[in-house]
Formats: sequence, structure tokens, C-alpha cells
Amino acid sequence: MRIYHIELTNFKNYSHAAIDFSPGVNLFVGSNGSGKTGLLEAINVAVGGFFGSQEQKLQRGIRAEEVKLTKGIREEYSAVFASSQTPVLQWQRTRGKKTITFLNLNRKLVSSPNLGIESVKNYGAIFFAAFNTPEDRTIAPLIAYYSSQRLFIDAAQSKKQKYDATAGRRNGYLQCLDENAIKPVLDEWLGNAVTRRATKQIKEIDGIDLILENVEEAIRSMLIDFQKLPQDFPLKIYQDPDHDNELFINFDNEHDLPLSYYSDGFRNLIYLVIDLVWRASQLNPWLELKHISEKVTGVVTIDEIDLHLHPKWQAKAIGFIKDIFPNVQFFITTHSPTVVANYDCRIDTDTLFAIDNSEVNKVHEKFFGKQVDSILRDILGATDRHVPTQEKIDSLLRKIDNEAPEEEISSLLSELKELLGTDDADVERAQTLMDWKKIEKADSDAIHP
Repeated sequence: MRIYHIELTNFKNYSHAAIDFSPGVNLFVGSNGSGKTGLLEAINVAVGGFFGSQEQKLQRGIRAEEVKLTKGIREEYSAVFASSQTPVLQWQRTRGKKTITFLNLNRKLVSSPNLGIESVKNYGAIFFAAFNTPEDRTIAPLIAYYSSQRLFIDAAQSKKQKYDATAGRRNGYLQCLDENAIKPVLDEWLGNAVTRRATKQIKEIDGIDLILENVEEAIRSMLIDFQKLPQDFPLKIYQDPDHDNELFINFDNEHDLPLSYYSDGFRNLIYLVIDLVWRASQLNPWLELKHISEKVTGVVTIDEIDLHLHPKWQAKAIGFIKDIFPNVQFFITTHSPTVVANYDCRIDTDTLFAIDNSEVNKVHEKFFGKQVDSILRDILGATDRHVPTQEKIDSLLRKIDNEAPEEEISSLLSELKELLGTDDADVERAQTLMDWKKIEKADSDAIHP
């Protein structure tokens, strides 16, 4: 399952927007309030059509507060239209009474208040039917949303929403489109799983928990990649009865601590990895992690992937989740120039988007490997310098370009040399431009005395 195209009408800050997506990673950058989170929530609304009436608690429709406000008044209707190429489907979610017209996949005008919603629900029903047949190994898609509040707001475990071993594969969709995290569910499941394994080992009972093995393998891979640990390092996840059965992660002599003791950034990333792998494994419990990587598709939205991460971890985050789930379509937002600089945007599978005031535009220039300061300036519209200092640099470059009086240029250049030093990159650039202007003027004067 992948979203190929989406159109928004009166959704949050969007009056109208039409966007084509790539099948791999779609990365959105922009300032606060630009519309990044709103776009992710529209994608969640579209994906929510996957869940039929039998799975009503998993559905995600357009909420009343998401209908666009114009001069303090809600519009009469709101709509999210989506189309998919794998499988070929198109559907529309609405709130309000107005019928909306779109171009369908055959470029024909079609009108309906809930266009094609049954087709996408029927597609979802294929997988839920498979869940009821133990021998049916239809591979279910991964669907999940990770909000910017995921580290702070844990979902309440109501009777309908908490982990239920008897629910089988359905657990993989537990609260999958909610903004709240399921950290308590993961902690409880992981604690029970490692305890069961320890009991089996003591009693010399054969058998493995493949879902636990997959989660541990993913954590191991993450620590090898991010902490530069050796391939054979001894990872140990366990509950300590002397610490109220808290979960411990031990991966070297200096790191044998409860998971709650690690930094926000570490916990945020490790819970993201655990959650993704746990869901994919619950949905397809016969698959080892390497086969999950090969076979599982789906749609995942992540708001602020850089949340509390150290820059050196920000640099690796997208690449790591792409390696685990190369066939899943990701929609990711970030404020971080480090994330953008390390986003290897492949032309055929990935797209970088810039969002400004609810205007969504593809960025055709590649920023992979570029310096952070150029990304701050060119795509995020910010600067890594003290703003008044940057304004003086910009003024100097304009004066040189416009051939302002030499004494003005020299005075401002001297001021910046004293402030920043002669070896500053922008000071050197200005000095070089000034020298070239002098050479050009001297050559011109020699030709035309």
C-alpha cells in the first residue's frame, strides 16, 4: 500500500493543495506553523480509509477542529482525496455535506461526497479476513503514525485498546493512527517476553519468540550503527526485580541502566524502532526481520524525526529506518538541517519538499552532503550566524555587487574582519570579490583610458 497522490480541501490551514508523492521517503521541511504536521494528519486521514466498519476504533476521519477556519468561521466542508498505484485505488474522506469533484486516475471528472471509500475498505478487509485464518500468510502492510508528542503522551490503556494476546495479528494496528504513544503497551509486552524467555531457558524448554528476536535484532543493528559497537557485542534486555521490574538494556560495561535512565533522544529513537518492528512482526509473526525488510510494505508518518536527537544521531536516523523497511513509504517532517544534509534523496524513490505558509513545493536541488549552514540559508530560510552579523555580511556583499563607493565597502569589511577575523569564510569571500572588482576595473580602465 502506497499513497501516490493527495488533494486537500479546507483541511486545517490548507484551502486547497494537490501533491504527488514518491514511493520511498517523502521528507518535509519548514518552519513551525508552516503546515508540516497538518499534511501528515491529512495522510493519516487518507490511510484511515483502510479500516472498515468492523475495525471502527482504528479509523481516522476528519475531525471537527480540522475543518479550515476562515476569519474565525469553520468552512462548511472539508475533504481529503487520495489515490494509490499499488493497488490501483482512489478514495475520498469528507466532513460536511458538499459533494466535491476531482479528476480520477483516468483524468475524468467524478463527483461524490465519499468517492471510492468502499474500495479501499474492501482492500483492507482482505487482510483482516486473513487474520482470522491461522494458515493464511497474506503479508499485511505496516501502518503507523508517530506524532511530535510521542515521547510525552502515553495512550491510556482502555479495555478496547490495550494489548490482547488473543487478538493475534490485529495487535499490529493497535492505536496505529493515534497521536499518543503506546509505550506502556511495548514495555508490558517486552517485559513479559523477556521473562518468558528466561523461564524457558531455566526449564530448558525449546522454542523462540520470533517477535522478540526481531525486536532485539533491530536494537542490535541500531546500536552497531549509532554507537559503533562490534558486530558480536553482547546485547542483553531484561527486567530487574530489584528495580520494580524495570526494563534494562545492557550493551557494554558503561551501559547497564533502566531504559528510563537514558536520554530523551536515545529513548525516542529506540522506542520508534521497537514500535515499528513490533508492529510489522505482530502483523506478520512468521517473518524474520530480514524477510520483513524484503516483503513488508505500508505507510508510516513521523513528525519531527529529529526529536531530542543529538546531531550525530540525526544524521543516521532516516538511513537506518530505510534500511530496515526499504519497501515502506515514509512521510517524515524535520526542522533539522543535519537530517536534510544526510538525506540521500534518490530520484526514483524519494522526494524532498519545502513547506511555507501551507504551500508545498518539491525541492529539485540535492542537498545530500552539503554543509549545514547552506541548508539553513537556502532551504530552511534561517542562518547559523547572529542575525545582525549576517545582515552586515549580506549588506557588504550587496555593496560589492552594486559597486558602491570603495570607502563604504572598505569600512564595512574592516568592521567584519575585526568582529570575525580575516580567516572567516564570508570575510574571505567578500575580500576576494572586492579584489576581483578592483582587477576588473583596472583592466577596463586600461582598455578605455
